[in-house]
Amino acid sequence: MAPQDPEMTVPNGCQPSEGSLQASPAWLESRTRASLALADGSVFHGFSFGYDASTSGEVVFNTGMVGYPESLTDPSYAGQILVITFPLVGNYGVPSDERDELGLLRYFESDRIHLKAVVIQDYSFISSHYTAKRTLGEWLKEQRVPGIYGVDTRAVTKLIRQHGAILGRVEIHGETKVDTVEFDDPNKMNLSAQVSRTERQVFLPPPLGAGASIAGSPERSTPLNGETVSSTQGRTVHVLAVDCGIKNNIIRYLVNVLRVKLTVVPWDYDFSGEEFDGLFLSNGPGDPTHCEKTIDHIRVVMQRPNPPPIFGICLGNQLLALAAGAKTYKMKFGNRGMNQPCVD
Repeated sequence: MAPQDPEMTVPNGCQPSEGSLQASPAWLESRTRASLALADGSVFHGFSFGYDASTSGEVVFNTGMVGYPESLTDPSYAGQILVITFPLVGNYGVPSDERDELGLLRYFESDRIHLKAVVIQDYSFISSHYTAKRTLGEWLKEQRVPGIYGVDTRAVTKLIRQHGAILGRVEIHGETKVDTVEFDDPNKMNLSAQVSRTERQVFLPPPLGAGASIAGSPERSTPLNGETVSSTQGRTVHVLAVDCGIKNNIIRYLVNVLRVKLTVVPWDYDFSGEEFDGLFLSNGPGDPTHCEKTIDHIRVVMQRPNPPPIFGICLGNQLLALAAGAKTYKMKFGNRGMNQPCVD
């Protein structure tokens, strides 16, 4: 499919001076061409705005209108090429790497971008937001992640919905390794092992009124449920969270809002012999059946005479099901987005 040329703002240093529009065609011709090639033979052409390197992965889509800094750093996207359906991306830039009172990156879901590449329609070369410290393209280059714009992302989304999960390649034209990149299925690997922390970490709730934040919003410092501060024994509730790809905002919410003592452990950590008031199984990427060690540890806890409450979210919910003896299967495609309508 032919690349689109949507109206756009050209980057500093590339934009023509006032009254010198003759420079515009030269800039348009100088752009690095790129393509999204799917395993079914479909090819979508566009232009590179990130790191100039070809890559491959599973192609997925997200229908959210905002939130690309959070999506790109969500460990659940590991091994995937993200197609954003909302047409304009990059207009509010990327915030700083400031850390919060828990030592987590304040504006992101983890310490780095986890997805393999990002595909969008219209890219805003100039960002405008009070938190912006760099453009999306600059951030992608820092993190060595390819990006393509000028692609009809809604056409790609419709194809995924009809075909189901599909592998793809991001091909940067002129790049030396473009012909050697094979279609790579990330679901064959234990992705949780790649994104999980490697050491046990403990987070304690701040003193009441200390101004702890959620998602970088200092004004949200009041606990929503003060009754969760202490258990019936007069001590702070202790929750153990298994990191299969946990997001920073989950940690922030449990500690700053629900005010529990939170111990976060690696995906393969043996917690079966430890004491805690609740067990939290996090989100994460890939096939849950690869997390055999985690499943075994969950099963031991479930078999206790008085097992603690266990909560699983996304991948964690599947791990809980597997530990209980159920089986899981991959859905045709995932509908990633926000504000999804539902029936209560």
